[in-house]
Amino acid sequence: MEETVTNASDVDNFKLKRCTDWLLQQNNPDKLTRQNQNDIQFIIETNAHRKKFFLSAAEDEATVPTGVDENTVEPATVPLARLRKDNIRMECEWQSCRKFFTNYEVFQKHVTKHASDLHVIDMEGDVDYVCLWDICGHRTKDFVEMVRHISYHAYHARLLAIGYNARATLKLDQCKKDSSRRNRLPSLKSDHCCMWIGCSETFFSIQTFLDHMKHHIFYSDDYLCSWAGCGATFTKRHSLVLHLRSHTQEKTIACFHCGRHFTCNRKLSDHLARQNVDPSTGYPCNMCGTVLASAYLQREHARQHVSAYACTLCDMSATTPAALAHHVRYRHLADHARSFACPHCVYRAVTKCDLRKHILTHTRKAKKKTKDDSEDSDVSDAEVKKKKEPKKYVCHLCQKDSKIFSRGTRLTTHLVKVHGAQWPFGHSRFRYQISEDGMYRLTTTRFEVLEVSKKIVDGYSGPKESLTNTFEFDLKQTADATETTPKRFEITLKNTNKSDEGGCKQAGAVEIMMCDVDQQGNIISTETIKSDVVYT
Repeated sequence: MEETVTNASDVDNFKLKRCTDWLLQQNNPDKLTRQNQNDIQFIIETNAHRKKFFLSAAEDEATVPTGVDENTVEPATVPLARLRKDNIRMECEWQSCRKFFTNYEVFQKHVTKHASDLHVIDMEGDVDYVCLWDICGHRTKDFVEMVRHISYHAYHARLLAIGYNARATLKLDQCKKDSSRRNRLPSLKSDHCCMWIGCSETFFSIQTFLDHMKHHIFYSDDYLCSWAGCGATFTKRHSLVLHLRSHTQEKTIACFHCGRHFTCNRKLSDHLARQNVDPSTGYPCNMCGTVLASAYLQREHARQHVSAYACTLCDMSATTPAALAHHVRYRHLADHARSFACPHCVYRAVTKCDLRKHILTHTRKAKKKTKDDSEDSDVSDAEVKKKKEPKKYVCHLCQKDSKIFSRGTRLTTHLVKVHGAQWPFGHSRFRYQISEDGMYRLTTTRFEVLEVSKKIVDGYSGPKESLTNTFEFDLKQTADATETTPKRFEITLKNTNKSDEGGCKQAGAVEIMMCDVDQQGNIISTETIKSDVVYT
């Protein structure tokens, strides 16, 4: 519940009340006992509560206000060209450290020394290392991984300091995201590996790895990206520097409040603009009515409504290659792609995420059964009314009295049984979009790129043969990656008895897309191979 502060005396009373409540929490006997035991969970919870308490003060400009006898730190307005060089104050947020640095190299060395201050948990001879960086709590059994993780904290803290000054330099709005995950870092299971052709060095420090890549850029001939399987060329060195960030995952700035880091200032500005959009002055989407903060964000948003990729096996079209791959995996490769078996039943999932969600259904059923056995089944009419969901899905085909449903699945059943509606082949369900009156109605229009529509109408219309057949393939690597080409493989059919004379079998046109990916699963390059004959 928010409190309204009207004058100076009310402001003082409000601050005094907040401090009093905080002190009462600190003197909790249970909390003091856990503190004496050096409970790691207590440390993590305390840091999170402290952050939440500090952020509750709307008048504070900084995410963490200054304490007693501490110097006041304000965002520094610096020239945009010097944003990553001038007035950068990096804070070491290790427990009971809280030191500030202006020299990045000295700061890196200082943070690395905290590797000897890790919290160690001995569990029957098995040792776990816990990071004590503020609201981090990362835990691992691998000490080398923990050193790599701590080194990334120094890199991330510098990005936070740059993002802090960027609020004043770029005149950005305040972030409204949750800051409890401000110092959560990406997974760093392995060292940072250089995949430049002819180089195979690895680094546990992200900054050392990025400094190493600068040497490759400096000595690159004709501004050629020699990252394995890439081969992109540019007209100037700056373009090569920007391109290489897609391979190295280098970031240049971070949001000081929520901790998200970005590759450029524009991404940070868009991150904050999305949270502070004004409906009266924003840019509405012509297709769905969503209000965006700028014309650029409006154009980027509109792309998700336009399908630019067609499925060759049905009439489905998708907005992104990832969405198309997801469609093929579930609609055309479901039988062969279900490689994750449920330990409780015969169900098999396509991905680990699907399997985890499925296992939860077994847990919910067990809990529901226990709850039904222990509680009285009689429920009052008032409780039934309270549990009723609001109705917001409207049938657009009912002429006189529009039918309204509480769930989209119920409206789907109504459209199929009453009106005989059918979705196009390849689509798994109906899709609904919100209207001006706040109700959801069936989406009856699909926007497609002209080339995609021609493919569907001319060559792909109607159901095609499913990929879930009995063919098995052998995969053999024929060439390594070079500066301009990815790895090459030879795919042959196996376990086939029927073949034509000459040792080959006609199997229709075959189109295979070969993708070379990095350690994070990002596609580096693609190559499409077409053939009318598959040799056995």
